[in-house]
Amino acid sequence: MEQRIMQSAAFDEKCSMYRQRINEFLEQSHKGGVPGVLYTPMDYIFSAGGKRLRPIITMLACESIGKSGIAAAGCGAALEILHNFTLVHDDIMDKSPLRRGRETVHIKWDEASAILSGDAMMGIAYRLLINEVKDSPRGMEILSRFTQGLIDVCEGQARDLEFQQTPIVSMDEYISMIEMKTARLIELSAIIGALYADANNEQIKALLSYAYHLGIAFQIQDDVLDLLADNKEFGKVIGQDLLEGKKSYFIVRANECIKDGVDAEFIHQYIEKKGITREQIPLAIAMFKKHGIIDDAVQTVQSHIHAAQAALSLLPQNEGTVGLEMIADKMAVRTV
Repeated sequence: MEQRIMQSAAFDEKCSMYRQRINEFLEQSHKGGVPGVLYTPMDYIFSAGGKRLRPIITMLACESIGKSGIAAAGCGAALEILHNFTLVHDDIMDKSPLRRGRETVHIKWDEASAILSGDAMMGIAYRLLINEVKDSPRGMEILSRFTQGLIDVCEGQARDLEFQQTPIVSMDEYISMIEMKTARLIELSAIIGALYADANNEQIKALLSYAYHLGIAFQIQDDVLDLLADNKEFGKVIGQDLLEGKKSYFIVRANECIKDGVDAEFIHQYIEKKGITREQIPLAIAMFKKHGIIDDAVQTVQSHIHAAQAALSLLPQNEGTVGLEMIADKMAVRTV
């Protein structure tokens, strides 16, 4: 236990150092850019902070293969810019008013500014990544993976939009969607770090498995937090997914297991009207609890966390691998 506490403290210190380096790259990525209507929203986005989970995974994956994690900070920063690009555009599509406790970009400015800033962020991410990998023997493979990852994330978001027009969504379809929309970017983060360190095929396969399970756990946990998190800590409107009529884990599972009665009619009305009112959110939460769907979601998260950690046994046992395991540990008790 004492050793675990010491490892956790060392890991937190390392993450703090990694975040500082990533933030330096983010600040420099568009420094001095004009016009302000394009670059001021970027300052706003990056200054919101965040855990920097994806670039930290990139750096730890690189370290797990035997190379310095700091060396992969630029690659990680490019992934963080890509991630924030997706958030800006997702918020527009979802009409979300809050992100990390602050007004979303399209609310603070307007949709046109948000779209344009997001587009420019994508170009900046590529510029940064190209500069970081131009001398790497696997530079083209990294760029190819990055490009396909971007396409996959967009396909996942498109599937999520399609679900809003699809009355019945199976759990397999839901998992396939979140694999593309959420897990793919986490997979990409791990693989780019591994390729930057010139990992072999078995190491890449192990990191893919780790990142896939971590990504699935992350999204299902996000669905849980959408209902149960403290609004101030979570930084988003609680129950936003239900207000938008999304086919979240809870709706998909409820539609599978509730076949008759008042609760079945509630789900039917949710699907037909494409969402519920704010006043109905407590009723939905109570229904999910009554049918064990929240417990089921939590257990599913834990199962994927354990699978992610098991995949790490195939990697060299070093500080990078321990760091990846610690991320999974923290994911299991994530509250924001």
